[in-house]
Amino acid sequence: MQEAVGTTSRPVGRTVEQKLREAWRRERRFHKARGLCFLLIWLGALILLDLFVDWLFLLPGYGRMILLAINAGALAWVFYWHLWRYLRRYNPVRVALQVERRHPELKSLLVSYVQLDETSQAALIASPRLIHALRRQAVTVTQPLDFREIVSFREMKRIFLFALSVTVFFGAISVNWSAFFATLFYRLLNPSASLAYPTRTTIEQITGDVTARQGSAVAIEVACGGLVPKEGTLAVKPESGDWEKISILQGTDGQFAYHFQEVLQGFSYYARVGDAISATYDVTVIPPPQIVQTRVQLKFPAYTGMKPKEVDSLNLELPEGTEVAWQLRCDRPIGLAELLSEEAKPLAMKLDPDGMVASHSFTATEPFSYRFRWTEREHSYVYDTDVSYFVQVITDGPPEVEIVTPIEDEKATVNKRVGILFRAVDDYGVAEAWIVYQVNDGSEQKRPIGTFDRQQVEKDVPWPLKETIPDIKEGDTVTFAIEVADNRTGKEGPNISRTRPLRVSVVSLEEYLRYILERRAKLVKELQALQKEETEASGEVKVLQEVPLEDYNKENNEPAP
Repeated sequence: MQEAVGTTSRPVGRTVEQKLREAWRRERRFHKARGLCFLLIWLGALILLDLFVDWLFLLPGYGRMILLAINAGALAWVFYWHLWRYLRRYNPVRVALQVERRHPELKSLLVSYVQLDETSQAALIASPRLIHALRRQAVTVTQPLDFREIVSFREMKRIFLFALSVTVFFGAISVNWSAFFATLFYRLLNPSASLAYPTRTTIEQITGDVTARQGSAVAIEVACGGLVPKEGTLAVKPESGDWEKISILQGTDGQFAYHFQEVLQGFSYYARVGDAISATYDVTVIPPPQIVQTRVQLKFPAYTGMKPKEVDSLNLELPEGTEVAWQLRCDRPIGLAELLSEEAKPLAMKLDPDGMVASHSFTATEPFSYRFRWTEREHSYVYDTDVSYFVQVITDGPPEVEIVTPIEDEKATVNKRVGILFRAVDDYGVAEAWIVYQVNDGSEQKRPIGTFDRQQVEKDVPWPLKETIPDIKEGDTVTFAIEVADNRTGKEGPNISRTRPLRVSVVSLEEYLRYILERRAKLVKELQALQKEETEASGEVKVLQEVPLEDYNKENNEPAP
């Protein structure tokens, strides 16, 4: 009996199952069709919106990439919300519930049919005959029913007609605006493209990107065709600033131009003439090369005793004869570096292979001011720097020398040993000294005193006249001075200085004694006068010490402290 029940229920069950699967497939086709309609509507709207936004604002490459990302996100949302979430796997219970919602008279008969059969768990509890009877009843009741009625394509009539209208409208404007849509798709799929939309006014030629020397003039020229207005706009955006609009007037035959007299920094620009907008171009301003590192090596003359050193200043104050070696590193390659001075012709400096370091060596012999002229390697722009520098040369002056004693002309015998005390000072050192003398009107002679190697010299020199001048005699006059030389080297030799000349008159012994006595008497008088002045001053001090301070102030009409 059970085998008979099983054989009769399987073919019938498959028939209901087929109807349920057909209903499920129809439902999927319905949701796919409706989702496709929504996708077409949104796709058309997004394309029109993209065209409007990109045509109005001429989005840059990154802006178009953002627009594409927004479009992809919007279509993905529409795809999920109106299509994907409705594409469910086949579930006979769910489909049966949908059929019963359509036909409430079934009263859960179809759901029970799907959930109960002879092999289900319920068959172990309920009677197989009862289940069999229920399934046969369900087949009989549902036999005339069309399960595919759970969805009706009539419900999507409005959305279908709207999608069709959008498609037809989009197709119509695509034919009329084919160039616009072709430009849109090209710009969206090529973020780096600069293709512009068709306009009644066409920009046929524009200056484009410009590279200019800082401080030079730049001309922006625009040639237009088609319907050309009398006035256009040039939009300019400096490197550190906002967009500014400049009015440009038409010249001849659709030509527009604007001249920047002096450009100091780079800027971006685009031209708008009529309904035509050019791409954005850049004016790159090349500034003059800048010195980023300064190395100046100084080798001082040997006579100064100064050690070589390195400085980073271009304003120099140097002893005469100092050897100077410049090494100037710039921030970009140099093609030619020149040293400009008012005193001489431009002097080319040496450059390293990379053109980054300019060098020059010279010996400082006279002061001068200077500046640099740079020729930039990449563009061959020439720059004359405005900043001037100076080299101040400290000339090595002659030494200072004086005779301390004697202080005036004097008399002597032929055997006299004249005592000379002299003092000499020099910036870098006194090298040598002599006694320079002349007998009567004879030729000048020199007697070496000695050599030195210090800045200050003070020396007592005994000078025996008879040894120096063997034939000296009474009545002769000897004129002498001290001459010193510093330690300056070079082709010009040392600096030489000489004291004022003094005279020694050679007299007899009697006359010399009389001269000495007269000088002694004179000195005694001077000493007595000094002693008298000292005594008077000492007495006044004692008086001041004995008189009270108040009485002294009254006597001298001075206010009290």
